[in-house]
Amino acid sequence: MHIGSARTALFNFLFARHAGGDFVLRVDDTDAVRSQDRHEDAILADLRWLGLEWDEGPDVGGPCAPYRQSERLGGYRAAADQLLAGGLAYHCFCPEERLAGLRAAVLAEGRPSRYDGRCFGLAPDEVQRRLAAGEPAALRFHIPHGDIVIDDLIRGPVVVGADAVGDFIIVRSDGVAGYNFATVVDDRDMGITHVIRGDDHLTNTARQVLLFRALGAPVPGFAHHSMVLGADGGKLSKRHGATAVGDYRELGYLPQAVVNYLALLSWSHGEDEVLGMDRLIADFEIDKLSASAVVFDQAKLDWLDHEHIMGLAPEVHERLFAARLPAGTPPPAAAALAAAFRPSLVAYGQAARAATVLEPPAPPAGLTAALSAAGVQLTWFRALRGTSPQWLSPGGAKDLIAAYRAWGKERGVGARDLLMPLRIALTGAEHGPELPLVLAALERGETLRRLDDALAGGFAGEPTTTSGDTP
Repeated sequence: MHIGSARTALFNFLFARHAGGDFVLRVDDTDAVRSQDRHEDAILADLRWLGLEWDEGPDVGGPCAPYRQSERLGGYRAAADQLLAGGLAYHCFCPEERLAGLRAAVLAEGRPSRYDGRCFGLAPDEVQRRLAAGEPAALRFHIPHGDIVIDDLIRGPVVVGADAVGDFIIVRSDGVAGYNFATVVDDRDMGITHVIRGDDHLTNTARQVLLFRALGAPVPGFAHHSMVLGADGGKLSKRHGATAVGDYRELGYLPQAVVNYLALLSWSHGEDEVLGMDRLIADFEIDKLSASAVVFDQAKLDWLDHEHIMGLAPEVHERLFAARLPAGTPPPAAAALAAAFRPSLVAYGQAARAATVLEPPAPPAGLTAALSAAGVQLTWFRALRGTSPQWLSPGGAKDLIAAYRAWGKERGVGARDLLMPLRIALTGAEHGPELPLVLAALERGETLRRLDDALAGGFAGEPTTTSGDTP
């Protein structure tokens, strides 16, 4: 599911929930080539991950079942017969080769592609003769003259000229209903009251408004929201980075953050932007959506995801973080890393990078001098850690660091000369997570091994201490 399609589904969901209506999921699968079970399964999984549960649909049933168009063909045939009998539709025998040539010719002239009506004037006898002979024929809907007015809930009245639409196919020559026709019949039969979708559907909506009227059915309220663009102003696509809901799930974004961000695209909420689903439902008003195109801002999504991470209960954060760590990561280490990286975490996919703290470091050559000058304090800290529990809680690690600092203060050793060598010995870097959390993430034996390596390679000879330098 494209992130733009997810936004469309979200607006429909919020509108239905706000109004106390039903959110209906219908599968448009009449295109047998493009419609596969795995695609449907993936879309349903994405919607559920986002928390957009539907009231009626192919997997939950409902009063208007079935909810797959491939299982509703009888209704389309009956509606097509109704339009034929009323003279509002006609058979078209034009082969694809002629239609392709017609499209190419009008496009070359800079005119919109539309059917020239060649089969509209065929005599009834000729139509019956050709059908009886088995000649393939599609059904076309005849567009009446005049403009088509769409009463858009976001944009106000939108006028589409009949010339921009042209007589369009409602049933293909293979007997399968086209998208616009099947959609209208289903909307009529399911009692759909509102349809919210992207403004790239405006021409389709013009066609559908005419079909609703031709079938004597009430026209739903239509709302066409703006499109989502990439930073370069083009339609959002994979060249801009992650564009599918599944991409963001794999990257470890929270579904509530993705929903929050998508809701704010076209919908300004002032400075109050970190919003949960309940708040979004309560505040949603379709006429408050902007009709202007919006640009997808990855930095804004990252900020929102971080804010939602910071709002999680600690145990939930720890569970989500631990799920992204290498298999077999000890629970105390996972909990400490989760706490260490939470203040800077954008998405849980970054947890694997945080796990590098668990790997033995290789300090760059430029940092070994700091170790060379710190033999006494590292030796003392090694002895201090050697007498403490196998795993330290964050609180216990803070107490250990406090004792280390107190030892240094008594001997006139500044905090930088105490803590920087220790950090380099444990992580191989001058900067990183808080030292107590690093200590809590490392089992005692691993900590001692890293200190031994630093002492052995960081300066020449064995360290020398006095009895007063050991705890």
